[in-house]
Amino acid sequence: MVGTTSVILSAPTKLAEDKAELLKREPGKVLEELDKRIRNDLTQLGDFSRVHPLPGTPQDVPDDTDARLVVLGLDHSYSREPNNPGEVAARSILESKGNSPRIYRNTLTFLAPDSTRKEELEEATRRYLAWAQILGEKESLDLTQNMVRQAETQMDAADKAITARIPETYHWLLVPSQNSPDSPLELQSIRLTGQGSLAARASR
Repeated sequence: MVGTTSVILSAPTKLAEDKAELLKREPGKVLEELDKRIRNDLTQLGDFSRVHPLPGTPQDVPDDTDARLVVLGLDHSYSREPNNPGEVAARSILESKGNSPRIYRNTLTFLAPDSTRKEELEEATRRYLAWAQILGEKESLDLTQNMVRQAETQMDAADKAITARIPETYHWLLVPSQNSPDSPLELQSIRLTGQGSLAARASR
């Protein structure tokens, strides 16, 4: 951390970098901020009858007949590697609804974050939270008006980066398919493009 108040006042950017680095030890704060933003985006359902945001367990996803989108959490990211966390989570939800097998497996489609892009999203969120903390402490830090304006500009830039990176991160659609009732269930991965909310892009 920066050693003295005088140094802090001369370098708010350095203080923000230090705070962002410290937030790596508190991933819960970053996930809480992203959870709020992702859930807010998912109030727009696209063509799905329902969306299940960030389920903690398979029981959080009901076994119903309507077409629905399941949006996996950042800890369940997708990659081309076998048995990646996103695919494992999707298969777990498809196999059961808790204590019993899932019947209507063909009603679910999954949206998973990219394993590489999620790191960039988390980095932008740490920067946003760091500048927000500085603005919250502006009186105790005795920031000048120029420094406050700098902090507001930097926080706004980080906020816009988060908004842009959420769809860039959540671009893997995992669609269950089965050639015949006796064949094994497969997950087809489709990379999403285009504009709009997460669910709207997935439904298109």
